Amino acid sequence: MIKELKSKFLKFVKSKKINVFTLFLLLSFTILILNKLSRTITNTIPFTVKLTNLPETYVILNDSSPKLNITLKTYGFKFLKYYLTNPKLVLDYNNHDDLNDSTLVWNKRSSFSNISRQFDKEVELISILPDTIRFYYDVNDTRKIPVILQKNITFSAGYDVLDGFKITPDTITIIGPEKSVSSLKQIKTVPLELQDVHFDLNQSLDLEFPEDSELLQFSSKKVKLKAQVDKFTEGSFNIPVTVTNVPKNITLKYYPKTVTVLYYTSLKNFKAISAKDFKVECDYNKHKENQSYMVPEIVKAPENIKGSKIKQQKIEFIISE
Repeated sequence: MIKELKSKFLKFVKSKKINVFTLFLLLSFTILILNKLSRTITNTIPFTVKLTNLPETYVILNDSSPKLNITLKTYGFKFLKYYLTNPKLVLDYNNHDDLNDSTLVWNKRSSFSNISRQFDKEVELISILPDTIRFYYDVNDTRKIPVILQKNITFSAGYDVLDGFKITPDTITIIGPEKSVSSLKQIKTVPLELQDVHFDLNQSLDLEFPEDSELLQFSSKKVKLKAQVDKFTEGSFNIPVTVTNVPKNITLKYYPKTVTVLYYTSLKNFKAISAKDFKVECDYNKHKENQSYMVPEIVKAPENIKGSKIKQQKIEFIISE
């Protein structure tokens, strides 16, 4: 029985009868819709409100997005564009009723005629709700913040940068609501991932803007990164140790008198560095009571090195009255 019904249904679907039925159904539906759209109807549509002629120092905040429920009377065809899009209305700042430190108040009486002009002559404006809406605003502020490089860079063996990474510009100017601007202390670049680097760097990097940055203006959206990559080597010198701040009433004997200073620099600068470019001191005032040694420190080093350290970490001493 079930197989027989299934077979009859498939034959009906394959026949021309179903095509005629579908066509008739679509035609009837189309006539019904056109008939309804040609009639005059009354309906209420929510409109998003945009404020114009706002002073340059003011900015409307994101949490201030009021809507007006506008009741209109017109042909159904006229309503189609409101259903298919997000309808918007423009209000003029010059028509506001009240203004305080953070709120702008608008009343429909002050802008009814202006709203009416935004509709076709065939559209009748019946009512506007609510009668009053509030815009929350802030005063624009300007601030300069530093750009921070986010990087994960590894160099090929024996390669490094001497003068560091240079970002241009290293600061940017932001303009926007005072509350938003004051919360920004720095702005970061997008992360830079590089491996086995043995060549100079010269590239543009995008900046990572905060999620709520729609109301902010930035003086730059990109920065330029430059870095000179050189072949590096290590060198060393024996440097005399000088002791400072020794009380006049004691005689200090210490050992060793010299220490080995290791330094790291590029090959092209290696020959330009000499022992006289370094100075090592021990500050007597920094040693702890009952401690028989001082810690040496490098107080002078050439600028054209990547880093330096002292091989010996202690200078032993004895005091003779």
